[in-house]
Amino acid sequence: MVRDTPFARHLQEALEHLLRERSVSAAEWCRMTGVSFWEDDRLYAYLQDLYGYFYGDRKEPPVAPDPEAPPPEKFWA
Repeated sequence: MVRDTPFARHLQEALEHLLRERSVSAAEWCRMTGVSFWEDDRLYAYLQDLYGYFYGDRKEPPVAPDPEAPPPEKFWA
């Protein structure tokens, strides 16, 4: 992902755009990918961590949410 290839550059630009614009909601992300973050802030924290792993100094990849985990309590409020 960090090599100088068209795919790597496109991925970096796409992540930068998502992080800058926050143009996708957690619900839209779930419809597109099947991965539920339940809240926009959780989605963007994950994407920031992913960016840090690919292009920054993060040593370990972030852990995606458990698909079996129930939504947070405040989700139902």
